[in-house]
Amino acid sequence: MSAPGPGDVPAPVVRVTQAELDALAEAWRARWPDALAAWGRVSRMHPPVLHTRPVRGARSFAWYDSQRVEVHVDLRHALARGIGDHALAVLAHEVGHHLLAPVDRRTALRTATRVRAGLVDQDHLVGVVANLWSDLLINDRLQRTGAADQAAVWRALAPAADPLMALVLRADEMLWHQPRGSLTGPGVDVDEGAAWLCARLVRAYARDPVGGAAGFASLVRTALPEDALRDLDVRRLRLVVCGDADEGTGLPAGLAGDPSLAAPVLHPSLDPAVVGDVTGGAAGTADEDVQPPVADASAPGSAHGTPGNTLLPGDLHAVLLALGDTTSLEDVAIAWYRDRAAAYLVPFPVERTPGVPEDLIGGYDTWEVGDDLADVDWTGTVTASPVVLPGVTTVRREVLDDAPALAHETPVDLDLYLDSSGSMPDPKRFSAIALAGAVLALSALRVGARVQATTWSGPHQVAGTDGFTRDPDAVLRAVVAHFGGGTAFPLGVLRRTYLGDDGRPPAATRATHIAVVSDDGARTMLADASPDGDGPTPLAVQALERAGGGGSLLLDVPEGWRSRTAAGLPAGYDVYWVGADTDLVDFARDFARRTYTRTPRPRSAGATGGSR
Repeated sequence: MSAPGPGDVPAPVVRVTQAELDALAEAWRARWPDALAAWGRVSRMHPPVLHTRPVRGARSFAWYDSQRVEVHVDLRHALARGIGDHALAVLAHEVGHHLLAPVDRRTALRTATRVRAGLVDQDHLVGVVANLWSDLLINDRLQRTGAADQAAVWRALAPAADPLMALVLRADEMLWHQPRGSLTGPGVDVDEGAAWLCARLVRAYARDPVGGAAGFASLVRTALPEDALRDLDVRRLRLVVCGDADEGTGLPAGLAGDPSLAAPVLHPSLDPAVVGDVTGGAAGTADEDVQPPVADASAPGSAHGTPGNTLLPGDLHAVLLALGDTTSLEDVAIAWYRDRAAAYLVPFPVERTPGVPEDLIGGYDTWEVGDDLADVDWTGTVTASPVVLPGVTTVRREVLDDAPALAHETPVDLDLYLDSSGSMPDPKRFSAIALAGAVLALSALRVGARVQATTWSGPHQVAGTDGFTRDPDAVLRAVVAHFGGGTAFPLGVLRRTYLGDDGRPPAATRATHIAVVSDDGARTMLADASPDGDGPTPLAVQALERAGGGGSLLLDVPEGWRSRTAAGLPAGYDVYWVGADTDLVDFARDFARRTYTRTPRPRSAGATGGSR
């Protein structure tokens, strides 16, 4: 549960002695084994944290900390809400957040992502709606199995009859065969069709909180009027839903590459798993007790989906913002490219140095007259006899042949140049060409190579790692950087890296692969070349010769312009045309074929140019 924001509704005040609170804590602690048993005999968690003193920032009477895997209850707040006698139901509910929904931070963010897709344009409701959906699944499981009386808790809480809570509570009444109005309160107007769909949705996705989250959010979005959604009192809703005290930030590993997060949103009225056979139970479940209401069961709805098979960095950043996470878009983009590049990593070249065989000392052999005098082992000779008789007492040490030592392998470093001029897409939104650069960088780091990443645009617009590094975050930060200015390749960085500058030696100290991520702006690599070709060897070609590890140009150029672009590129570099995410499989295969079997050449200290 995060810290309270401005205007949060304060917790109710109750007058009770510390002794009474301590006694209540003992009573609640005694029900903890039963709360665990409600989810099965093998359920295990350490005892709950029962607060008898006010908890600063507590928005609800109970919450679950998924980072520390523990349940918290503010007993003073629970008494004020009238649920001091419902220890089993409250504790079992919080255990459900550990075992069913959301389980961990990654699942919580997956659920919130699908909720945001279903809400379309109501990001301020993402956290509350995701929490209500998890609560619906947990409460129904406990009530249906008879493990805890969740209906009694709702009657004690008597939440305000806003449209969203009314929809949830009416669905609970249908699920649990409670009299109409027993949970919502008398005279509360509820869309019966929407409540019926909600009830069936809960049973259809009873064990799949992520799978049903978008449908629930879509139902909320279509069942409640526009003004009702806008005017929902989110602060008061938080008083009756339990939050997560996990203060973790950022994007968990694997989230960016999850294709299910970008699946089309299916409204429950169009979901076969929900409305399969309206005369029986929810399709695909064993529950036949959620019968359609007398009123018209149809509810307006439409399928809303996100194109593509994965969410982009901006979408995931918006989810984090909706949940109060302050992680920057840059950090989300770094995590996104790390995850997406993992599927395309390639074998990166290594420099192999042949092993040198070592002499293996053997036993003594007779030194005879005519053998090389330097071969006499005088220590062995004198030890054998104090009288030295050449050819009789003289000995030499025999040297045996030994197999050569294994070749020494040194990873080839990577010198990566990323074009971030105005013609290049901003990687923070999405750039297939930047993803290809991330593939190269992470592939090199994986085998122990060092990477120098330089982001460039117009003159004097250069940023990056400022040298070779093994830090993947520093490298990916350069990958996602974007200037959006002119186009001028940083020849000064290339010179400093391979030829030295201002009396300093070259920064590259071993075989290095030069890779440039660009479009037709890669032609500015030849900005120092003579128009007639009779001048000095261009710096880009000199650097390639000195690097000794080959070079690659990853270019995003339309097919019709490729021949013209290729004519203006420096000689000796392998050219890859990468224009879409789907090209990356072919790129990875082609790069591995061209470079993995290539033996890096020794770096030339005095090379003046040439092409390969």
